[in-house]
Amino acid sequence: MDSPTEQLARKVAREVLTNTLRVTDGENVTIEAWSESLPWAVPFVVEARRLGAHPLMLYEDEPAFWEALRTGASRAVGAVGDHEWSALERTDAYVFFFGPSEWPRYDTLSDRRTEGVTAYNAEWYRRAAKARVRGARLYLGRTSRLAADRWEVDLRAWRTALLRASLASPQKMRQLAKKVARRLRGGRRAVLTHPNGTELEFRFGSYPVQVDDAVVDEADLRAGNNVASIPGGAVGVALDHTSGRGSIVGNHAVYPSSGPASGIRWSFRRGRLVDHSYAKGGKAFEKEYRAAPSKGRDRLSYLSVGLNPDLRGCPQLEDQEEGAVLLRLGGNGFAGGENPSPFGTWTVVTGANLVIDGRALLRGGKIV
Repeated sequence: MDSPTEQLARKVAREVLTNTLRVTDGENVTIEAWSESLPWAVPFVVEARRLGAHPLMLYEDEPAFWEALRTGASRAVGAVGDHEWSALERTDAYVFFFGPSEWPRYDTLSDRRTEGVTAYNAEWYRRAAKARVRGARLYLGRTSRLAADRWEVDLRAWRTALLRASLASPQKMRQLAKKVARRLRGGRRAVLTHPNGTELEFRFGSYPVQVDDAVVDEADLRAGNNVASIPGGAVGVALDHTSGRGSIVGNHAVYPSSGPASGIRWSFRRGRLVDHSYAKGGKAFEKEYRAAPSKGRDRLSYLSVGLNPDLRGCPQLEDQEEGAVLLRLGGNGFAGGENPSPFGTWTVVTGANLVIDGRALLRGGKIV
């Protein structure tokens, strides 16, 4: 008899292939997996065959990956052969359990050792978009004992939470996403408040709204947004990075790569960060903040609103919890904004009120 985790894994495979990627009979499905993610990747092979599709699994061995980096072969790791590009061009749906799972090991390696590891990224996404590949990127691939220790979470509970959140209805999130995106797209000025002392004003610019609703449809393919995150559920937009005024008090733990941070308070005046404090994680923030180029690192740059009703306690997905508001400090070029700073960190507040141009979008953390 299958365990509850195995049953969840099969349900996730069916949900993603059927509702996120809309796989049909005769299509080619490529599944890329690392050592740690094989228990969840194998059900995708089984489910793809059940749908009449043709699955192909690409396997990345975690020990072999780290051995390559240890011996200075990182450029070879970041290179893609013609045979793999050919497979991508003939792929209809791509399932990516991205890794490595033991990512904290990067901390022990020099920049020279890791140089070139992700050199293929931009070209991969360019080719995938050109080939109209429908993709899903599953966060389960980033889970390991080492990662759980870094973020101070229980590994089994974390994985179970990710599986459950991966089953959230894309259709419902899509409905919410349309409402939120419409308000963000037409917004000019916003006020974020919370009884914990949050009172922050900022302006929107004329930047594209990013929608992650765990569905890849024809509109996504036309726009080049052909890879969905699983679990998914957030709508975000770059901000006018000269506009922040007031304070935000984060009441949700956040998980930068350095480790968990909480009790975050940022204060802004004339668009710049003028004061900050951390209950936890402050030393890591100070180190990275001081090391970053000063231009743009102190600007409020990006906002997102979470949509996923089933997401709780999953590191680096805290922004996707339904009603959660994420605000980013630093660069926003990744979202089409005009702040090119390489520095970036974030805080999250839940249960907040968000008013855009005098009309509530969130009231007590609920989308209205």
